[in-house]
Amino acid sequence: MASDSKFQILIVGGGLAGLAAASFLRQKHNVTTHRLLLDQGIEDSELKASTMTYVWRGGADGRVASESLSESLARLNISGANTIFTRRSKLHAALHRLATEDGRLGKPARIIEEAKIPAVDVVGGTIATESDEIYRGDLIIGADGINSAVRATVLSANSDSVHAAAAVPTGVAAYQCTVPTTGEKSGMGSFHGSDPRTRVLFFPADTENLQVVAYHPEDDWVAQFVQSGSSIIKDIPAERAVHDFREFHPSLQKLLTSAATRDVWRIRDLAQLPKWHSGRAILIGDAAHAVTPHFGQGCNIAIEDGEALDYFLRSLTSAAQIPAALESFETIRIPRAHMVQIACRRVGGLFTEEEQKITGP
Repeated sequence: MASDSKFQILIVGGGLAGLAAASFLRQKHNVTTHRLLLDQGIEDSELKASTMTYVWRGGADGRVASESLSESLARLNISGANTIFTRRSKLHAALHRLATEDGRLGKPARIIEEAKIPAVDVVGGTIATESDEIYRGDLIIGADGINSAVRATVLSANSDSVHAAAAVPTGVAAYQCTVPTTGEKSGMGSFHGSDPRTRVLFFPADTENLQVVAYHPEDDWVAQFVQSGSSIIKDIPAERAVHDFREFHPSLQKLLTSAATRDVWRIRDLAQLPKWHSGRAILIGDAAHAVTPHFGQGCNIAIEDGEALDYFLRSLTSAAQIPAALESFETIRIPRAHMVQIACRRVGGLFTEEEQKITGP
């Protein structure tokens, strides 16, 4: 099927992971997507991104301990590129442009909208749509998110339990809203309650707004999540937010009450999967390693997946070499992704007893 090492690649899912993979892989292959950053050509200004310069920490009483980011990084002995914040929608639009625009190396990826994929053949390399269209490829990339259908197919093909692949509630829900930003300092604030799972975070959504994420045990919301069949409950009254975060200082409660609307999200992630690939199919992004949002690393490791996959496929001369390349990709990426999953759970106070025994305090 492949000619001159130009593979036919089918991507199931058009979120951040799928578009990131398409933007890398289009440089050498024919990519069809069913619906580094800077090196790829995305500038901070295009994203209306805000660079983090300060870190604020405190407790429920609202007392603040602050330091510049350089002081924080020096204390933690960390170096590297700037940390920037932007809206998911703006990053999604930028990745879509990189995957589909003319003038870049390679053929623009083809995006097929509103294509539901009820059937994936990981051995034959085909996907079928609800309208009975069949697409054939040398490689199928499952980038269809935390509720991935491709994941179930990959695991069942490996004789692994499909039930083990289901997204798992963490016991925590998060209020999410945005409020206009004030002040010149750009940074992240984290204020912890008496329960290690309860905290109020804020950080720039872009140069004009703050994103507020307030974590709270999900107990009082479980029935609604189950009844609605959704992981999002919209338009929560301000009074309910004040009640749930009543131990927090009024200034922190105001972050929630001053927003136009508030939604509550059920926080879920995945256990480490035994395999990410089977036959001609590979999982990436949340389909492979959904993480809790406590570290803000979900999109970062999804973009890493796309670039790493491009690296392992770049030197291949035959489609017959793809399974070995996927094995190498998986060997490198699974430990990295699981490390991020564990770090996010630790920060969120979500460790199981077993994880606590393995990793220590």
